[in-house]
Amino acid sequence: MHGDARDDGAVVVGIEATAATPLAAALAEGIREAKRHVSLTARFRDAFEGVRKTLPSAAFELPNDLGKIELDLRGGGERPPLRRALEDLNDAARGRGAYLALAVDEIQEATLDDLRELVMFVHAAAGTDRPVVFLGAGLTNSAAHLHAARTYTERWRYPRLDRVGRDETKAAIAVPAAAQGVTFTSAALDLLAAETAGYPFFIQEYASVIWSFTDGATIDRPDVEGRIAGIRSELDEQFYTPRFSRLTDRECAYAIALAQLGEGPHPVNAIASLFGAPSRELSSIRSNQLIKKELIFSPGPALVEFRMSLTDQYINRNFEAIERRARRSPLEETRKRISYAMR
Repeated sequence: MHGDARDDGAVVVGIEATAATPLAAALAEGIREAKRHVSLTARFRDAFEGVRKTLPSAAFELPNDLGKIELDLRGGGERPPLRRALEDLNDAARGRGAYLALAVDEIQEATLDDLRELVMFVHAAAGTDRPVVFLGAGLTNSAAHLHAARTYTERWRYPRLDRVGRDETKAAIAVPAAAQGVTFTSAALDLLAAETAGYPFFIQEYASVIWSFTDGATIDRPDVEGRIAGIRSELDEQFYTPRFSRLTDRECAYAIALAQLGEGPHPVNAIASLFGAPSRELSSIRSNQLIKKELIFSPGPALVEFRMSLTDQYINRNFEAIERRARRSPLEETRKRISYAMR
């Protein structure tokens, strides 16, 4: 979408939000990069540079405990500096006969104060003859993060990029391999499609490892079977184990209950029934702990789902170790009920 907008003649400012870098500082760098991709008249170049200079400043930590550099805030006027800079940038783009597109990756990392200014600017521009295109990408909690910045973002569109289908998974592996003169057999592709469950990063990881450790023009099912355990173990350690190491006993019990219900989103009442308690009694575990620890998210009202794909399978593979921690939870009857059901 970023590329399509640029090809369409838009002035595209693309940034990646991080918790350590204020959005204003990232925008300054994004504007600098955007200048490289547009044909600028002298007047427009001056406008670009003027906007960058009006962005609010940031404090940058120096290495080796040398302190930090803190630049003065450029303010003035009633409008916050970040919003004023964006409005000026939009005016400059429109004056050139183009439109402005803002593309923010990892949007869940942006601080609420900065994000609020960005959202308010986009919302206000939508009601004028100079609307902007706003593109955001992030993890499953991104929509909730935007809602916290401004409630009217609930009316925005949030396409969910989910797992791909079985045939698409096979094509993602077989087509680029064929271009290099290597063939995956149907049996090998069937096993990889089942093991990756269509999760894009897992498709990349499994196919990459199999490719790296296989010689010859044909990759068959035994070639895949011999590597699955090692790949699975590495992914467990990389993605799942660090998150579960931060859970309390009660949180482990909640995760086991959610895994017992299987893949996909589930009503909070269904989980509460496994605990034999009203859902409100578990709200602190759900909202204040597991969501903040990014293990689960809420895809809709009164629904919860694991944030990382295939977390339920990780729990099943490592059930005994996780269950030992859940056993220490004060919800002893819950632990027994879940334990028997899982076995």
